[in-house]
Amino acid sequence: MTGTIRPSRYKDQPAITLESETIAAQYLPGVGAKMCSLIYKPVSLELLLQQPNETYRLAPYDGDYVAQSECSGFGEMCPSIDRCFYEGYPWRGTPIPDHDEVWSIPWAWDEQSGRLHLRTHGVRFPYRLEKWVSFADEATLRADYRLTNLSGFDFDFMWAAHLMLNLEEGAELALPDGVRKIVTALSFDDSLGRYGDEFDWPVATLPDDRRRDLRRMQPKAAREVVKYFVKGRMPEGWCELTYPASGFTLRLAWPAEQVPYLAVLPDEGG
Repeated sequence: MTGTIRPSRYKDQPAITLESETIAAQYLPGVGAKMCSLIYKPVSLELLLQQPNETYRLAPYDGDYVAQSECSGFGEMCPSIDRCFYEGYPWRGTPIPDHDEVWSIPWAWDEQSGRLHLRTHGVRFPYRLEKWVSFADEATLRADYRLTNLSGFDFDFMWAAHLMLNLEEGAELALPDGVRKIVTALSFDDSLGRYGDEFDWPVATLPDDRRRDLRRMQPKAAREVVKYFVKGRMPEGWCELTYPASGFTLRLAWPAEQVPYLAVLPDEGG
């Protein structure tokens, strides 16, 4: 299926909108090619986290993602996630920025046979990252990616989708039936234990012996932020989030053999 692709504006930034009868998605080619808005039109539901400021917060290359950027929407992390140093020859010791190289830099774009094509190049490493966005049908947005090594040396990299969703109290997360355990990566108040602690999914027995259904999002009054990984590889490449006010379910699907891991960070007012 072919939707429409047109220039638009998001806050004070030039944007590109892909639109079908059901979905309107906006991208910011000048800011990491981030998807800044995703609207399910039948119920006018904005699915991505939005910030209230009228001017988009632009961060410099190698800036702090949380402290300096808009901290919203759906972007890419490549060639790493956390700030670190590259280990292999010939770039050993080269610093990799917080949340990656590509989230703050401009991407070029063009339209190719009804698909939005976005592309950029590494700053400290010789690679090209591209994505093609199109409609598989009027209710399904598809993204295809390609990373090209432009050097004569092996290049180790990691790619991750960084998706910040607009949550509702009582929204429910669904994971494949084969998921049985999660591992804590972050818990500011130790409500989900400490780094490396394991809990059952979907109902965890917490350190204070309370039982919590991790599928259901708590109210903002809970003032909690935790992050956890599904233990081991995902048995299937999908997850779903159901919004209680409208009954709408957002489904994310990906090839688990290529992207085998999943982390979840519910910000419940923390």
